[in-house]
Amino acid sequence: MQIFALFLLLTSMLLADINMTLVKESNLTLLQNFANELNSSSPNYSLQKSLIQKIVSIAKQQPPTITNDELQIKNAQDLIQTFKKINNFLAQSYEKQQEIEDLNEQLSDIQENQDEDSITATLEYAFYYRLKEFDQKFVEQIQKNYTKWLDTLLIKLNKISFTKSAESISKTLSQLQNVERKIKKLQIEKERYVILGQESKIRQIEKSIAYYQNRAERYVDKILSIKLYDFFAALQKRSQESINKAKDIVEFLHKFRQNLAKAYEATLYYAINKKIGNWQAKLIETKNALIAFLNNNSVIGIPLYKFAEALGIFLIFLVFRRIFAFFIVHSLRKFTQMTKSNFDDRLVDILEGPLKFSFIILGLYFALLIAGIHNDIFDKILKSLVIFDIFWLFYNAVNILDETIYNFAKKFGRELYREIGSFFIKTLKIFIFAIGLVSILQEWDINVSAFVASLGLGGLAFALAAKDTAANLFGGLSILADRALKLDDWIKVGDVEGTVEEIGLRTTKVRTFEKSLVTVPNQIIANNPIENFSRRNVRRIKMRIGLIYGTTQEQMQNILTEMRNMLQSHPGIAKKATLLVNFDEFEDSSLSIFIYCFTNTAEWAKYLEIREDVNLKIIEIVHRNGSDFAFPSESIYIEKIAEK
Repeated sequence: MQIFALFLLLTSMLLADINMTLVKESNLTLLQNFANELNSSSPNYSLQKSLIQKIVSIAKQQPPTITNDELQIKNAQDLIQTFKKINNFLAQSYEKQQEIEDLNEQLSDIQENQDEDSITATLEYAFYYRLKEFDQKFVEQIQKNYTKWLDTLLIKLNKISFTKSAESISKTLSQLQNVERKIKKLQIEKERYVILGQESKIRQIEKSIAYYQNRAERYVDKILSIKLYDFFAALQKRSQESINKAKDIVEFLHKFRQNLAKAYEATLYYAINKKIGNWQAKLIETKNALIAFLNNNSVIGIPLYKFAEALGIFLIFLVFRRIFAFFIVHSLRKFTQMTKSNFDDRLVDILEGPLKFSFIILGLYFALLIAGIHNDIFDKILKSLVIFDIFWLFYNAVNILDETIYNFAKKFGRELYREIGSFFIKTLKIFIFAIGLVSILQEWDINVSAFVASLGLGGLAFALAAKDTAANLFGGLSILADRALKLDDWIKVGDVEGTVEEIGLRTTKVRTFEKSLVTVPNQIIANNPIENFSRRNVRRIKMRIGLIYGTTQEQMQNILTEMRNMLQSHPGIAKKATLLVNFDEFEDSSLSIFIYCFTNTAEWAKYLEIREDVNLKIIEIVHRNGSDFAFPSESIYIEKIAEK
């Protein structure tokens, strides 16, 4: 009966295609008998027999599983060992998934290159097919059951007592690193002997490498057990620390076996989701991902987390600055408004800007400190900002001294004390600015004197360009020294006429009578005639009035006498100045009277009032004496011609 079955099997192998009976045969005795009947004289006999033995061996295998005894967890050690076994199975399933892809390619190659009568090729195909089939069963078994096994472990987890791990990872980790260094050294040594062709040395080194690799595996397993102990202790408490420990385990295993790390990543996070909750785990995972992103990325060479911390510190100081401005300064201003003196008001004005700016400097300092930036450039920037803030305070402090400066300026003359005081204040501010600028330049290691001396032609060009500025500056000094004008003076320089509003270091500002502001360079004022109307102590009245030709001699004499008396007795007319009232000319339409006198004030408004009063009195005098004012006219006389 067996001989007949064997005959049928051989017939089907020879006649069928690659997917033949041998591939699907489950009768192991039949396969073994077929191996015994192989032609021993065939050159492929050994290969064919080996293939059949492997096929039989694969057929006997069953996918691994976790037994019920292994799931009877009594302590933490049992839990960890079973958990590690589940992960080993899962890692193997990932490896076998890759093997299945490789086996499919292998089967395809055999199918394409096989001869129809090739028993060896058929056996090879059957072997790879059986191997692929077993791998598929293995993967299906593990993928189907590993979550069930994990659920059982997690139920047992609540009944297990965890204490603080007594073992230290650092010592074992140090031993592992030493072994890895030895393995690396042996591998380099092996390559040298491979080049030399010394087989005995190569085998000896390979044994040493295998020994140390075995030790490394034990160290890795020991470290993994300690880490898992800590993980399950945290997981039992539903602590978010379990997520950090899971991440640490996965990162540790990634250095040694990728598939094992992948398996632990799946099982650890499955356990976390089950015990802590999916949304909480996702939240913690997102938080950890954000932390990892901040740790692993950088901005301008600064780790992102440090950059974020530095930015946060800087923003906090900006908030403090806002609080200082809103509460402290605002409260101080309310308090100073209650006092009679304006000194405290001006003091707040002086301190407000520099103190608010100091918050920016402090924020920048602590931000750079937290960001870990320590270099000369940023140190110099910070010091320059501090110097700027100090001299800003000094610059503002000049304003609080203006009263003292003006009192000092009165010693040079009360008429020009405002102009001289203003000049001193501006000069002092420029001096403070210059000292501050020099201090900042020296902080940057710039020798100012050497810099100026090294300008050469550039300095000459600069001097030429600054010629007008210097001329204006000295022009301003000469104006003040000569006392040619002062504030509120009515002046005329060239085509510009108006009231002086400001005398500066470079320019003088004049407000015209049309209310436009004209800025005149000081050198123009210094180099041109200045007509200062405000310096006059009197102001002239010069006019002509015409009386009608009907005015008699007596009327004319009375009018002239009364006009002279009126002007001589008028309180607004200067008594010691020239006063002329004369009938001096016969004009075409009038008898012309020339009036020439001076008011006792040069002020424009009062001058107009006096002149108006004089004009009204002249009208009254003329009318009272029976005369009138002439206007241009022509008279036509017609004479009657006598009849002849």
